[in-house]
Amino acid sequence: MEIYTYDSKIIGPNGYKELMVAVLNYKGNPIDSCCHRLDSPDIHDLTTAETGAHEFGINGWELDPADQYQGYATKIK
Repeated sequence: MEIYTYDSKIIGPNGYKELMVAVLNYKGNPIDSCCHRLDSPDIHDLTTAETGAHEFGINGWELDPADQYQGYATKIK
């Protein structure tokens, strides 16, 4: 059984921010990713840990949080 993790990062210039979420294999290489456009309340909630990246998700993956930015990922069959 493969073990996958995910990591996320807020990216983009001022005025246009996105949350990039990437699923990583056991070597730490990205195998899937997606971006979600963020507004100011989303950014605030992420940086204060009110919301986690797992709530934004990646199609085809179930994300189990370790903290608001990273955790474990399971492929949905």
